[in-house]
Amino acid sequence: MRKMKKLGKKVQQEVLKKRAEEKKQMMENVKKIRKGKAEAEEVDNFDIDTEHEASGSQKKEINRKRKAKDSKYGFGGKKKMAKKNTTESYKDVSSFSSRIHSKPKRSAKNDKRKGKPQRPGKSKRANMKSKARNK
Repeated sequence: MRKMKKLGKKVQQEVLKKRAEEKKQMMENVKKIRKGKAEAEEVDNFDIDTEHEASGSQKKEINRKRKAKDSKYGFGGKKKMAKKNTTESYKDVSSFSSRIHSKPKRSAKNDKRKGKPQRPGKSKRANMKSKARNK
């Protein structure tokens, strides 16, 4: 029983070594094919069509649903630069109004703030507080 167990272990180790060696050889062959240095016989061992992979010239077929939507709504087109100024839009000043888009001129009348009166400073507030207590 013990001898059979040892023999089984030995066989299993040999199988694992063989698999590791085959994997190493396969990876080397793949590297050669990728670099284009492989010979014709080595390439035939793989089920890879290297010409098709390298060329990439075949265009993918657009599905019917996409074609139907494109014909109905039109192709989407470029979106990123849609809001960017062009030379025509830059030169077009028809919508510009100097009355609306320019700042009003400041004068002595406009200098004073409208609305709430400004809060008195810290020392003035302290004086007002002390006067209120003295009364």
